[in-house]
Amino acid sequence: MSAPDSLIFNSDLTGNALTIEKYGDENFSRINNTFLFDAYDGDRLQRSFLIGPENSDFTPLNEISHYLQYAVLTSEDPSFFYHRGFIPDAFKESMIENIKAKRFVRGGSTISMQLVKNVFLSREKTISRKLQEMLIVWLIENKGLVSKERMFEIYLNAIEWGPGIYGIKEASQFYFNKLPSQLNLAESIFLASIIPRPKYYRYSLDAQGNLNSYLASYYRTVSNRMLSKTWISPIDTFNLQPQVKLKGPALKIVMPADSSMTDSLQWNQSNELF
Repeated sequence: MSAPDSLIFNSDLTGNALTIEKYGDENFSRINNTFLFDAYDGDRLQRSFLIGPENSDFTPLNEISHYLQYAVLTSEDPSFFYHRGFIPDAFKESMIENIKAKRFVRGGSTISMQLVKNVFLSREKTISRKLQEMLIVWLIENKGLVSKERMFEIYLNAIEWGPGIYGIKEASQFYFNKLPSQLNLAESIFLASIIPRPKYYRYSLDAQGNLNSYLASYYRTVSNRMLSKTWISPIDTFNLQPQVKLKGPALKIVMPADSSMTDSLQWNQSNELF
């Protein structure tokens, strides 16, 4: 523990004539079709909603801006479409950082792991639950139970993008009064930046609704990585600035007419302020 940089991390799962005879009571492939998603804040249920075309807020992957898709992949899991659920180096680096900080400061979860945790498992932080998560991810990824495209589609439609804001359509409307297909590069990078701490999005903005200066390095890093992967072109980054213009209900929260009402404003399920 006194020399965390020397940590060695290896993982493997092998077997002689290994077969999966039964997955248990849960049908992991059920998420290929419309299903009911329970959104939790810790151990508190916040909302339940359908993920599928029966829900008017559901947005198919091909109707989500490619800027947003690539910004999220760059920030959360750049090799998502190429790995099988795990990135050993990410685990190693997270363990090293956590040991140095003597507390949990960084996770090593892929998008696959985040999805499995949110859809199939409880929110308790125990070793047994983590092992369940890893085994389910291995089954889904290695047995091809759900496609990568479908997993990413569910992820973008399920994750929290602000207090009570779930799914990319609600987020696009809440911040920019746009459809997900209309998001530009700057807006997409902003939305990607708030995924790790969605409830604290207001700290990214000053009292006038402008992005705080510390996000400039984040914008440079994300856009440069997107360029290096040819996910965007140099033309896309021409005149790119760490600036966004809030137009949706979020603007009224960041810059309320009556500042005493700020904390009382909430975003409800019908996409209206009350």
